[in-house]
Amino acid sequence: MSAGTAAPEVPEPRQLLRQLQGAVRAGRSADLVPLLRTLVDATDDLGVWSGAARALRGADAGAWSRRSLRLAVVGTSTTTHLTQLLPLVLARHGLACEVHETPYGQHVQEVLDPGSALHAFAPDVVLVVVDEHASGLPDVSEDPAAAVEQEVARWTGLWGPLLARGALVVQTTFAPEPDGVFGDLALRVPGSRRRLLRQVNLALGDAAPEGVLLVDAESAAASVGARAWHDDRYWHLSKNGVGLGALPHLARRTGAVVAAGLGLTRKCVVVDLDGTLWGGVVGEDGVEGLAIGDGPDGEAHVALQEHLLALRRRGVLLAVVTKNNEADARAPFERHSGMRLRLEHFSAFVASWDDKPGGLRRVAQELSLGTDSLVFVDDNPVEREAVRQALPEVEVVLLPPEASGYAAAVASHPSLEPGAWTAEDAVRADRYAARAAAVEASASAGSREEFLQSLDMEVVAEPVDESNLRRVVQLLGKTNQFNTTTRRHGAAEVDAMLAVPGEVCLALRVSDRFADHGLVAVVLGVPEEEPVAAGAERSDGGPGGTLRIDSWLMSCRVLGRGLETAAMRLVADAAVRRGHRRLLGELVPTDRNAPAQDAYAAAGFRRLESDEAHQLWELDLTTDDLPSPGPVRLTTRGAT
Repeated sequence: MSAGTAAPEVPEPRQLLRQLQGAVRAGRSADLVPLLRTLVDATDDLGVWSGAARALRGADAGAWSRRSLRLAVVGTSTTTHLTQLLPLVLARHGLACEVHETPYGQHVQEVLDPGSALHAFAPDVVLVVVDEHASGLPDVSEDPAAAVEQEVARWTGLWGPLLARGALVVQTTFAPEPDGVFGDLALRVPGSRRRLLRQVNLALGDAAPEGVLLVDAESAAASVGARAWHDDRYWHLSKNGVGLGALPHLARRTGAVVAAGLGLTRKCVVVDLDGTLWGGVVGEDGVEGLAIGDGPDGEAHVALQEHLLALRRRGVLLAVVTKNNEADARAPFERHSGMRLRLEHFSAFVASWDDKPGGLRRVAQELSLGTDSLVFVDDNPVEREAVRQALPEVEVVLLPPEASGYAAAVASHPSLEPGAWTAEDAVRADRYAARAAAVEASASAGSREEFLQSLDMEVVAEPVDESNLRRVVQLLGKTNQFNTTTRRHGAAEVDAMLAVPGEVCLALRVSDRFADHGLVAVVLGVPEEEPVAAGAERSDGGPGGTLRIDSWLMSCRVLGRGLETAAMRLVADAAVRRGHRRLLGELVPTDRNAPAQDAYAAAGFRRLESDEAHQLWELDLTTDDLPSPGPVRLTTRGAT
């Protein structure tokens, strides 16, 4: 490198591989995930990926991972190369995984036989990889509807046994081959294989229940090129349904879907302004001198704004961190007619001359999020590197040199893959805006008690059931701060709790004078197995009258309002109605759930003699005073 030449922001792929190998050899665990993010996001070089996967096997997973899982791969064709890459892409999300691969073409037997090696492995996630060769569809069908129905039934029939075991199921869809007997006429022939495969993909999406996610293989094939995906050399050589050159892209997308299904989707996109949301520098060029909407550069910046606005409609929070005077930073939002984003679209707005990592910390604090919930978008590679160095847990989008690629870079970023989309997600950003209004109101209140009284809060308890199960599972998967045990129960596990006589499984909705915050808290309690004296009667017809609280969690957007005691009062009332005499709360402290660690004490529980890593807290419902809900109205709906 010549003097005065800046080092590239992202080293070339082989250098990245050497850096990763060196970090593993030196035991620099803190460097592994940031290096893996860069490597996985920046290159599709299969040789580099394979070398990185081998290097990763030598690292101590316990030192770098945020979570471990057991992943089973079943496929209709050879999946060996894909299976070798999956630990790499999952490690990019902080997940350490143990992998089990079923024999080629044995997917039906392995799934349907409860005594198979697949079920003995007890996977947390099962990846079902299908390819067009395994489709039972003809070149042309005389009864297209029946053909589609039969094909869909083949695959949905595999989901039930896996879901019953509590596994998350991730299945690839079909990528039609680029050629066929009908050529481009296939789109006009109702029974053509290409049309049928597309209809099967849509029908699989419609049929997928909670706990089943799909990887859009047709979209993935279009991204890398149909010829690279359907590479007949590898099919005839080793029955690889996907060309080896396309495997990194498929693995990356699959890893993003798995991570999203486990609740690891990032919650907030934090953007810079000058050079990012618009072309130019507002403090120098003035509002009218900015490139927003006029010409290729201005249109590119508007495309990014429109994509961010679409993310907000999906439920992703938006925030600003900019080195600017406050008035200058706000002016384009208020005065430029070409702006798609407005000030009300942002849940936090930090304009100062402090460094960007400090601004990101402020955003996280204002929104009651961890910095590991943030995605940072900035056109300046120096600022991006500063954030990588200071806050390695923050996802940093690698923007291309030209603004025309900004929107695509954000759209394809793995950390923004959604695992689900519910009615709650659609209004999340507006509810955070209401939360900001409440915070502003608190600043003018005479005391905390006066502020809480002024909010006019109501907590409504309803039973966990089919109507709210998707949202409950979503909260279980992604809530970290106020979560007493951080157990990631899936739909099947929650259903099993609901089937236990005497259970108290509640979903809690919160509203105040600013907004209806929706379903933001969950408590899952099941009767505790305990001995009963001979001849004694159980007060609830169940095992002993003690309700063990397996999980208690609340969304960060309603923390700090004293709602913990209101929630536990509702639980206690429901437990008494079922005849329980005691609540037993479990607490598993982690480095991320500090807000939950005082919750039982605040609700009047006594700590029992127990291990620090797994604490037990008790409330005697027959003698202890039930927790006071404070200035909150309590309401119940349904059979709670």
